[in-house]
Amino acid sequence: MDKKLRFILITFLLGVFLGALDSGIVSPALTTLIEDLGIDLKWTVWVVTIYTLVYAVSMPIVGKLADLFGRKRIFLAGITLFALGSLLAGLSQSLPVLLAGRAIQALGGGGIIPIANAVIGSSFPKEKRGMALGLVGAMFGVATILGPNVGGFFVAQLSWRWIFFINLPIAVVIIIMGLKLPDDRTESKKPTLDWGGALVLSFLIVSLLLGLTNLETSEFLQSIQSLLVWPLLLISLVLIYPLIKVEKAAADPILKLSYFTDRNIVLALFISTITGIGIISMIFVPSFSEIILSLSRGQGGYVMTILAVASGFAAPIGGVLLDKWGAKQVVLLGFSLSLLGSLVFTYLADGWLTLSLGMVLSGVGIGFTMGTPLNYIILELTPDREAGAALSLVSTFRSVGTSLGPVILAGFIATSGSSTFSGSKITDGVRDMILSGYEHMYLAASVIFLTGLILGVFLKMPAKASQS
Repeated sequence: MDKKLRFILITFLLGVFLGALDSGIVSPALTTLIEDLGIDLKWTVWVVTIYTLVYAVSMPIVGKLADLFGRKRIFLAGITLFALGSLLAGLSQSLPVLLAGRAIQALGGGGIIPIANAVIGSSFPKEKRGMALGLVGAMFGVATILGPNVGGFFVAQLSWRWIFFINLPIAVVIIIMGLKLPDDRTESKKPTLDWGGALVLSFLIVSLLLGLTNLETSEFLQSIQSLLVWPLLLISLVLIYPLIKVEKAAADPILKLSYFTDRNIVLALFISTITGIGIISMIFVPSFSEIILSLSRGQGGYVMTILAVASGFAAPIGGVLLDKWGAKQVVLLGFSLSLLGSLVFTYLADGWLTLSLGMVLSGVGIGFTMGTPLNYIILELTPDREAGAALSLVSTFRSVGTSLGPVILAGFIATSGSSTFSGSKITDGVRDMILSGYEHMYLAASVIFLTGLILGVFLKMPAKASQS
């Protein structure tokens, strides 16, 4: 790898780390935020929700902007916005200011990962593309999984404000390095964004994710009748028709309708959604391990390191295998390992050895499927000039999966009475009841991974993608 490619890779990997870390780093600070800022408990969830919503909405728009105005300048603008949002959130003395900071963070962060994948995927030769994208997947996976643990450390040792302030020096380093990147804008005429499509798509994404977030599996029929659920889901469905009309009329649509006529792109998008659900199933590993191993509350986060390391090592290995075998084979292998990991959690996990086996299998499986083969597929099937927008679509569908995941999986745990769990001081009867809920949840996750495996079988990639 020459110096130029190495510099591009390091710069964008740092950006991916910054963007992915913040998706979960705030969670451990929520209790402290309630006390410090005097936040009403019912509003606390918006500290996470506002980031998720703005992040999902910004991805397709920022991805398209990067294709139109140059990926370097939009990437640097995103990092700058992310830093400004972090500063505002860290200095906030009230909930509105904190939410504004989180929204600015998400607006800047929405394009970081799709742009990084687009630049890295198009910069590396095809025979090394999988390896490079695998490193992006590794960085994303490790940062996402370690985010809550890093947040917990700052809250315990310093202050909740440092979960935002830590972003500033990293952002400065990325901006300094990013300014040295070659300018990649090639448009000779002034580009224009499809604002109509962006507006309709944004409303559709917000209504869909809000509706899904407010659903509760344990009380599904009751929650779906709520005014916070069915009207939002209905709006998202109704908006599909005007979105199609607007995009058909647009000279350069933000959402290429032709993507949805390509079976491989459609399969990749569905698989991305399933991958998002799968990532959510891993978030429950710390609490599951606390019960299995009779640990004190909070110590399960350290156990999660096994899964994070497995995922981090697997992603670049999966990228190398992708270069040799092709995207379809890596997808099938990844979902097979994730399926085995969930089955180990369901039927075998009863101590350190079996729990670690489940985490290694799950971590390697997620490392293989989390993004690398899907991004590779999209880069193969779309023109390079559309890579930012196309890869943003993959990330958007994964965000739908991460919103849908708790709806599908969390209800199994809630109905088990896990709210009564208080560390190691529980009776055997209560422990067995709670474990039963987790086992049913991981059995449901197994079905999800099996669905991904079946969808992967139907991928039919061009000869070059399979034999590179």
